[in-house]
Amino acid sequence: MNIFYFGLEPLKARYTYQLSKHWMPDTFKPYIESGKANFIDVEGDFDPDQQIKIGAVLDAVGRGKFAMSQCSNFLDMLNNDQVKDGDVIFLQDYWHPGIESILYALDLYGINVRIYAMLHAQSVDEYDFTWPMRKWMRGFELGLDKRMSGIFVGSTIHRDQLRAAGFEAPIHVVSLPLHKQMTLDVLPNFKHTDPKEKKVIFSSRLDKEKNPFFMLEVAKRFLTSRKDWVWHITTSGKSFKSMVPGVVDALYEFARQEPRFKLLVNLTKEEYYTELATAKIQFNSSLQDYVSWTVLESVTFGCDVVFPNFRCFPEFMPAGRLYEPFQEESAYSALQHVAMYYDLGNKTQRYNWPDIADLGRRMEAYIIFNDVKEEINVWHEEAYCKHLLTNENK
Repeated sequence: MNIFYFGLEPLKARYTYQLSKHWMPDTFKPYIESGKANFIDVEGDFDPDQQIKIGAVLDAVGRGKFAMSQCSNFLDMLNNDQVKDGDVIFLQDYWHPGIESILYALDLYGINVRIYAMLHAQSVDEYDFTWPMRKWMRGFELGLDKRMSGIFVGSTIHRDQLRAAGFEAPIHVVSLPLHKQMTLDVLPNFKHTDPKEKKVIFSSRLDKEKNPFFMLEVAKRFLTSRKDWVWHITTSGKSFKSMVPGVVDALYEFARQEPRFKLLVNLTKEEYYTELATAKIQFNSSLQDYVSWTVLESVTFGCDVVFPNFRCFPEFMPAGRLYEPFQEESAYSALQHVAMYYDLGNKTQRYNWPDIADLGRRMEAYIIFNDVKEEINVWHEEAYCKHLLTNENK
């Protein structure tokens, strides 16, 4: 079996480099080393210094060019008879411009492959940036769905939204495909017993679905009442970008007024993880998120969390770390509660969410290799998933 893997642009400052070049190849390693599968990374053309000019997670133009060049390279392999019945296409993102050219060619060649994809968002949530595109995008989404052998999502609510929108393929809830050990390896000297600073960190994008103006108001109140705490906003980009008019200017204006409110740009992965490893709290104000890379990475490095009681977060977060969505007073009170917990000298809370995400990542390979039709949910079936993987690797 050949597994043709269509990764995301491997930008070293983003999680996409780790995910596409290290985490997912390592996920399939047991099947590769046993001779059961070949893992073929379908390369694409990209600029390693690409900055987000227009777009959210990735640059809109860069995403399209990279994905379509991957499709072109795969079509060359198809034309050279490297693709056979029973092979697998695995899309790291369901939104993959140019994929229809592959489906068209496969049908004409009469080659039967199974297709899987990680579906990060799409136009099924009113707070996602693709929601306004749904009138034209939904046709693409549902058309591709008819060719899918399986779809991977992060949370149960996302699965339910997809079902309500008309998706029919098997949908497996696997969290996000974090590789916990490889993440920790970026900071080899990190220990959970290391001292933490009185620091809140906010590392979400500054776009509408992350609600940055709300975060700013909470930060102002918190820093006014907690004179010995700091608040850091981080980005791997060379500068802060946002599709929300005025928000970047507002952040810099407050940073000029309050030196404990810091805006950190152009962070390397090591620098970003050091920020997490030295912070006590990760604050989040997302209107739309399905698990969130920020929570998995921050908890991996020992942060506690304060998140809205909204969308996916109640599925795995304790009630004491959630606040009423859209309610500034509730968010402020929740932050005060957690800050007081640490001011009293309590040890950092530990959560198993990165372990469940790591399990879900490995379940993706299991599901693909074994052509699993039964829907899996790692949040609800952790022990069952561990059992399947234990028997698989005997």
